[in-house]
Amino acid sequence: MKPLLKFFVLLPVIAVAALAQGDWIPLFDGRTLDGWQANLRPESWAVEDGAIVTRGDTSHLFYVGPVAKHDFKNFEFSAEVMTSTGANSGIYFHTESRPDEAWPQKGYEAQVVSTGRPMFGTYVEHKMAGSIYAVRNTWTAPTQDNAWFHYRIKVTGRTIQTFINGELICEYTEPADAWRAADKQERHLSSGTFALQCHDPDSVVYYRDLKVRVLPDDAPSLGEPIDDPELDELIGRFSDSNHALIDLGIVAHTPAQRLAQMAAARFYGVTLGYTLPDDVTALPTLGSDAPVVIINDRDTPPSVELIQAAKAQGAKIAFSSGGVTRLDPRRLKARLQALAAANVDWRDMWAP
Repeated sequence: MKPLLKFFVLLPVIAVAALAQGDWIPLFDGRTLDGWQANLRPESWAVEDGAIVTRGDTSHLFYVGPVAKHDFKNFEFSAEVMTSTGANSGIYFHTESRPDEAWPQKGYEAQVVSTGRPMFGTYVEHKMAGSIYAVRNTWTAPTQDNAWFHYRIKVTGRTIQTFINGELICEYTEPADAWRAADKQERHLSSGTFALQCHDPDSVVYYRDLKVRVLPDDAPSLGEPIDDPELDELIGRFSDSNHALIDLGIVAHTPAQRLAQMAAARFYGVTLGYTLPDDVTALPTLGSDAPVVIINDRDTPPSVELIQAAKAQGAKIAFSSGGVTRLDPRRLKARLQALAAANVDWRDMWAP
């Protein structure tokens, strides 16, 4: 057998051994798109300087290579990513390519956005990198444009975790009867392949060092789902509709409190702000010169009338738990119920 032929024959054996050991396996050779296939507009994809580049009209690039027969259940996925200024992209998992779908319907998307900008009209994306898109979001970006960052996605049992530069950003354990928006009915865990998103011509994004570690099919979940179906649905509805769920008034006096707060924030899809950012001028009550109205609901549920008045005035709405040390799910539920009753649009919410 010639040496080159022998090398290619050995590749499947090496891949099988790596799968059995749970080792990291490359999904991209750094030179070609072998093992990847665009669902449409293949011209939107290229390989440059060892990276897959998105540059063009909407398209999704699916992994169709031999690793695990491109059907992954429990896994860790790893990539280095860099976004150009204002770029939007995403990493799909548990998905599949269908000839009649421009946007994948099956599976989840891990968001790739570092700075929001108007796109497709006036829409500004507030779900930032690390978000489990439209399910559990981070509303402040843990990344910057024009700089490489490390993205890791882990699925085990019914739990999804996202990591940016080693930091756990979002965590979600899927309940049996999870609420989903009408256009996301297949956003559930099952199994499937990975796909990269080319969102629009102004979104140039680079992906390199893509690899996977396959975990056992019987790997357990890492947490429990929310046990309040109404709260879970409210979080799902507002996460899907781009309403920034931010609490400006939770404080940490000890490292242990901070750790507990961040775990709760990931669990409920709420971003915590320990101090009001310097570029936000706000008044606690309505006034003609108040660009942001901060509603303190520490002791009483938020007033629907106040929320409606702030919206009518054109002020942005933000919430504060008033200096408590715990993210209270009852307070969060009352807050979301009031927002729903006031018919608040995502544009009415303050976001960084």
